[in-house]
Amino acid sequence: MKLATDEFGAIEVFTVPVPEHVRVLSATYTFSGRVFLLHRNVEDPVDDHWYRVAIVDDDGTGFREIFAGRIPQSPTANGIRHMPFADNRRVLLGDYVLEAVPDLDSCVSAELIGVEYPWGLAADTRVSHHWSEIIVSHDERIAWTTLRKDFTAFAALGTLRRTSEGYVIDDPAIISSADTFVPDPEREGYSRVRPALGGEVKQFVRGGTAISSVGDGGNVLTDSVVQDLAVASVTPVTRTPGYDETTIFSPDETLGIVMSTRASATTDLAVLGIVPRPYGSLVGRELAWGAYIYAVDGVRQFRLGNVGPVLVDIARSSTDPSYVGVALNSSDDAWVYCSPMSWHPKGTKAMWMEMRRGSGRGYDAEMRIRAARLEDHLPSAAVPAAPAPVVTCAIRGTDAERWLAAPLPDVRSARIAGRHSGHVEYEREPAPHLGAASRTELRFVDFSDDGQRFCNGVERTVASMTDGTVYEADLTLTGADNGEMRLRISWSGLADGARIRFGPDASGRPQSFGHARYGDRILRVEDLSV
Repeated sequence: MKLATDEFGAIEVFTVPVPEHVRVLSATYTFSGRVFLLHRNVEDPVDDHWYRVAIVDDDGTGFREIFAGRIPQSPTANGIRHMPFADNRRVLLGDYVLEAVPDLDSCVSAELIGVEYPWGLAADTRVSHHWSEIIVSHDERIAWTTLRKDFTAFAALGTLRRTSEGYVIDDPAIISSADTFVPDPEREGYSRVRPALGGEVKQFVRGGTAISSVGDGGNVLTDSVVQDLAVASVTPVTRTPGYDETTIFSPDETLGIVMSTRASATTDLAVLGIVPRPYGSLVGRELAWGAYIYAVDGVRQFRLGNVGPVLVDIARSSTDPSYVGVALNSSDDAWVYCSPMSWHPKGTKAMWMEMRRGSGRGYDAEMRIRAARLEDHLPSAAVPAAPAPVVTCAIRGTDAERWLAAPLPDVRSARIAGRHSGHVEYEREPAPHLGAASRTELRFVDFSDDGQRFCNGVERTVASMTDGTVYEADLTLTGADNGEMRLRISWSGLADGARIRFGPDASGRPQSFGHARYGDRILRVEDLSV
């Protein structure tokens, strides 16, 4: 597929060829510019823990297998990931490091070395996945995301150290925030909302002093953000009103490839985010699983649409909500994006995975490797590695153990003052038990931070994993910008693919209807796919 773009010049999108006997599972670029391929052969035993590893060039030449055997996984590991080390000799697989001798490209032997995670996470009965994502830096620091059975998560950071028995993680620290609300020092009885730290980790950036991760950016739907480790700040990388999950930066960090629904009109939930208003993430957290199943998992299984990737200029993506970049996904409706994404070390090619829609889940799915060659792009030098920063948000030692043992703060109500006028009333009723519905509501009363834009109205979410989720909004934005939300969306339960329910409810009115308008742009619920 050839793309002619004004912004990036000519782009060739191609499939990386592999031998006929190879069943592709996943792939990524290495630091030498070759492809690390996780695969199985068609004749291999039916064993969930059986894998092969090969090194191949992205034109399909130089295929060379370097490992074959079982990679036993802990019940709380999230499968197998592959994060190459900068030394081009090792690859972090999650619970193991694959060590190649003398290196990946000329490997004559390879060995699996175990990784021990701290705080007893792998045996913690509260943990569903002791890691769901892993990343490794140039100086061999590791960051990972842990998922809990109560559907909460946190990110952690440490340094990998090789011992005679395996790898351990020294100086482990939690880098997530727990308190969403803190007292407003200027107004008694009011609260302020803290930026959420510690979203699902995706990539070390800025020379290793920051992490690209999944966050909310303050919006109702997921955005990609960068968390600065030294100053504990979060900066949005994507600002479109729809679902943007992951951004992988190019080596010079001027470009990115983004997992996004922005090029998939019938499955892009931008109707929820087009009207800018503060603190959307407070109701969006209840929407997170439903939005993911609708826009991502459901698209991979049965719903027509796509989730990227999209090539973006990082500076524009970080500042302009109307900027969309260039979609790189296939025009063939049979294939849909999957992780991971990676960049060639020269910065002129990017790689990702695609699966045949509906072909299965996990490593049962039919996969192919896709890549894009930026034929006219002249990258700058790669961002050099920087000294590890002092992590100001780190929670370590006994403080980390107390943090892990303590229940999350249960704030049922809060009032947030506008810096210029008005306020927001926040109310939440948590689900009384797993599977039951939680309810979150925001009421805006003449709210303004800048004295130019004023928000009035209400938005609420009632969410149940099993029975489904309902989002409603009756909001008006006036002043320098004007807009409105008059809508209701009802999704079915997660097991049913979070389908939008358009049929009538018990009273005879549609279960999903309405629109959102911002300026002259109008998006309608009825234009979304079931």
